[in-house]
Amino acid sequence: MNNISDSKWVQIFLLFVIYTSSTISTNCLPSFFPEIIKEFGWTNGEVVKPNSYYFIIIALFAPIVGFLMAKFTPKSLMIFGISLAVISQILLANMTTYFQFFGIYVALSIAITFSGLIPSMVIISNWFNEKRGIAVGILLLGSSFGGIIYPQFAKFLMPEYGWRNALLGVTVLGSLLSFIPLIFVKNAPMKVSDKENEFLAHQGISLSNALKTPTFYVLLIITASFWFCGFGVLSHLRLYLNEHKFNLADATNISSVFFMFSIIGKLFFGYFSDKYNKNNILILATIFLIFGITCLKYIDNHFSLAYTYAISYGFGYSGAFAMIQLTVADIYKGKSFGNILGFVSRATAPK
Repeated sequence: MNNISDSKWVQIFLLFVIYTSSTISTNCLPSFFPEIIKEFGWTNGEVVKPNSYYFIIIALFAPIVGFLMAKFTPKSLMIFGISLAVISQILLANMTTYFQFFGIYVALSIAITFSGLIPSMVIISNWFNEKRGIAVGILLLGSSFGGIIYPQFAKFLMPEYGWRNALLGVTVLGSLLSFIPLIFVKNAPMKVSDKENEFLAHQGISLSNALKTPTFYVLLIITASFWFCGFGVLSHLRLYLNEHKFNLADATNISSVFFMFSIIGKLFFGYFSDKYNKNNILILATIFLIFGITCLKYIDNHFSLAYTYAISYGFGYSGAFAMIQLTVADIYKGKSFGNILGFVSRATAPK
């Protein structure tokens, strides 16, 4: 009788739960920025500055993770990344200086590189040859669910216990929802013959050959544009809403609406990417992104536009994000997939 964890859909569920928590640093920690500013008297620019270096460090370490993928299993790299994230968040809850704040963000950026998308995508490519679109869509749901659950949990804890204890509470919940499912994650199906393993190990294009193709550079341009726009908006959103007189509850609810529609978008785009041309789906997602960011520009005139932004931008953001990962996986699956995905992440992360 087969173990239940031998099911590829069980593996996707496990990765989804882990990804819910491994993205706390991007989806939840900005919720604490206003309280940090209030306690330390730092400016908005000082607080968001580590976010800029956050992505530089991700860019530097992504190809390293891709290289290490050929030496170690994805699961072992995830264990390291999650452990580093937990330690970093505990230190963040106890920090007293800006130097500590900055250094912790460096550690968090390294942690998410090891525990996040790259090892998860490699595991998915090992388990799925068909229906990879919906599989990636389910995985990416994790960041959306995390963006709903953890900020709401933090909002519940902060008024009673303060931001430091609230962050510790978020860290405890996140560590439980990371390490427990990770126990059951398997890097690849067990029932694969030696001949099939040998074939899988040698198929696909190498990084050096990928660098010689125009398609690779088109992907870099598309991905870079998405990262700059997408993460730039998300990393500044909480402070932007605060400046426009949105209180903690309203700002958190707007963020939750964004992530709820991101969930819908990831399922929608993931499902239809298995049936229709991914280029057309990416264009559709981009239209939603443009409309959403336009609404955000005019929220002073109409309060409801903030929620319209959250709906449209969340839907489009998830579609663009999913299509980029799927396109790289479809074109470059094989021995060098981890290296290529790491290189794309490095070359296109916001600088």
